[in-house]
Amino acid sequence: MRSPLLIVLLFTCIHSYKILVYIPKFAISHIHFMGKITDTLIDAGHDVTALISEMDASMPDGTKKAKIVRVSPAEGANHMNTHFMEKDATPVDIFDKDLYTYSDMVENAYHNSVSFCRQCRKLLTTPGLVERLKNEKYDALITEAFDNCGVGLCNLISPRALIPVSSTMFFDPREFGVFHSLITESSALVDARLHSNLLSRINSIYMRFVMWSFYSTQEIRMKRMFDELYPGTPSLSHLISNAAVAFSNTDPLTDFARPTISKIIPIGGLTVANPKPLDKYWSDILSLRPQTVLVSFGSIAKSVFMSPARKYALLNVSKTTSSKNVMHCQAFASFPYTTFIWKYEDKSDYFASFNASKMENIVLTDWMPQLDILADPRLSLFISHAGKASCHEITHFGVPSLLIPIFGDQVYNAAALAHIGVAQVFNKLDMTNADKVRGAIEEMLGNSEYKETALRIRDQLEARPTSPVENLVKNVEFAARFGPSKSLRPLNLELSTIQFLGIDILLIVVISIVFILLVIRFIIRILRSLMALTRIEKTNKME
Repeated sequence: MRSPLLIVLLFTCIHSYKILVYIPKFAISHIHFMGKITDTLIDAGHDVTALISEMDASMPDGTKKAKIVRVSPAEGANHMNTHFMEKDATPVDIFDKDLYTYSDMVENAYHNSVSFCRQCRKLLTTPGLVERLKNEKYDALITEAFDNCGVGLCNLISPRALIPVSSTMFFDPREFGVFHSLITESSALVDARLHSNLLSRINSIYMRFVMWSFYSTQEIRMKRMFDELYPGTPSLSHLISNAAVAFSNTDPLTDFARPTISKIIPIGGLTVANPKPLDKYWSDILSLRPQTVLVSFGSIAKSVFMSPARKYALLNVSKTTSSKNVMHCQAFASFPYTTFIWKYEDKSDYFASFNASKMENIVLTDWMPQLDILADPRLSLFISHAGKASCHEITHFGVPSLLIPIFGDQVYNAAALAHIGVAQVFNKLDMTNADKVRGAIEEMLGNSEYKETALRIRDQLEARPTSPVENLVKNVEFAARFGPSKSLRPLNLELSTIQFLGIDILLIVVISIVFILLVIRFIIRILRSLMALTRIEKTNKME
């Protein structure tokens, strides 16, 4: 037994690559995804170093196995999160805020860029760090695509391959030479539904330009900083276009079909771990009633920060006033044979202590083993914010879901799962309407088609020809060995906008048509003149 094992280990060592993974700590889901990539490559036998940029030092590193090079927090590096979550020191109810207006999107992009640039400047100006990284001679640099500091860093330390990674999807893949329809792909971002009427298509075009403005606002500020510190740095878009390969946290079986290229590899589901059996406490809760519903809105959109109107609408409990003494039929309590496990971050506040705790079929918890509960066949429904990690868990374990997207990619994630038939999308602005909440839950619990479809998608994912781990490891190894391939870079990236859209050709055609029409008009006028002269001559002869 020892000889084959030694041969395998020797083979692994010979084919081990030196990889740097850039992990900016600004959001838990992004950190977790990048950390999973890091640890997966280490498990595959590669020498991986994590360059962790501490934008928010309170967040985890993501990786448990990598060697770490740490960049301490720059002053104000967490600005994007503090600005987003608080205003005038008061927590913002993002359940009630429309974050998809042009002004809000561009404002958020500006604050993102402020944070990314502050931390990136700290990284680039740390004495000796860039030179030290360059001297390591890495085979590949894997970087979070939402923060382009890693892209610019790649130009400075010159690894063989640049590998950008999107912890969601590449919303604007033009840098790779992929151009989406102005209508089809962006319409899901409007309100999580696809449309065909004129007004909704106009709105979709508007959303497409909003997304372009969002990403260009972030990139412009970063490019200016690199130009200041390292004059002559190529544009970040140009660097990305020459990436050896790119990874997106998507899966074709649980997403919309859209144009793409072979260098963008989907590895959605990489973060879905193997579930563990529930302990007695949670197992007993799932056995209390015939149906169980799990309610969780993630780590940012905390239930405790909901407005009282939303909290009470989920229970549908109206406050007693001097003029009325009314107790409405409670939304969750109107399902007496269903247990609701609700992630609520402060079980000691007034709402939890004096309202929710009095409901027999509601279990409040500030933490629960979400993945293990989702994997339990006794779970009937998941009410979620449609975060990317949660959506992958939903499809991998075959759980019907009522999705209430809050911000960011969640609207798109929810639309995709509704498109394949495993979920229903609920507008967050309707959460104060208890009748609508109750109706949506009744539809999900009463319609067996959602469960049947969810189980079919689960089986499809299990039967995929290649797993996310295989897609990641094999493509990273290929990129680390050969670097970028000219054949994978679309030729349209060499064209100007005028050439790509054919504006010059169209202009020539239009000018030619106009010229021909003018010539025809001129000829017609000459012919008319000649005919008029002929008639005059005939008339004169007759006289």
